[in-house]
Amino acid sequence: MMVLVILVTACSIRVHAGAVEEQPTPKVPITCLLIAKASIVTKRFDEPPYGQANVGHQIGVGTRNVLSIRAWEDLADSDTSQLWKATLEFAPITAAMTLGEVKHIPVLRSYFTYGGLFWLSGGGYVWGENTIRQVDLIRTKTGFEAVVNGPIAATAALSGAPTRTKGVWRCNVIRRKVTQLDLWEGKPGTKFESFHPANTLRPVDHL
Repeated sequence: MMVLVILVTACSIRVHAGAVEEQPTPKVPITCLLIAKASIVTKRFDEPPYGQANVGHQIGVGTRNVLSIRAWEDLADSDTSQLWKATLEFAPITAAMTLGEVKHIPVLRSYFTYGGLFWLSGGGYVWGENTIRQVDLIRTKTGFEAVVNGPIAATAALSGAPTRTKGVWRCNVIRRKVTQLDLWEGKPGTKFESFHPANTLRPVDHL
């Protein structure tokens, strides 16, 4: 199994009463999956009760590569748990890369969501479309290192205010097939389980 290392530049920003507040990047492990022969399943409408929070993060069979980036911070209570989702689609890499070689790969479609689990149904999230435009891949001894440079622009669902996300995310990326994905990772469908990793929540958290 080929393992890749991904470096994602990002940091959360919210808008409160006209001021921009920076939020830290995840301090928890980030999951990154590379899915070949895939495509982002795009739905151009809100999905009650979660609005656009999962739009662009569902993956189906296609002819391109999709990178599924997920981070989940499970704090003391469900009302403080946070999630980050970035889903990128780009053309397959057909040419072989030598050790240390860097390729600048255009991202054809991208989606970004950050929010609080308890507040998603009330619009407590930011969402961005096609604001991540390039992935840099570096060939390493074990696979690849990938770099996505921010800031990532998004829009607050409730206020419509613009936000920007900065910072550096780093994680190991593993290849997956479309048929192996769960709802959190990109399996089509929008349910409560689309917003947290499997087997992570206490029963009381299913609100």
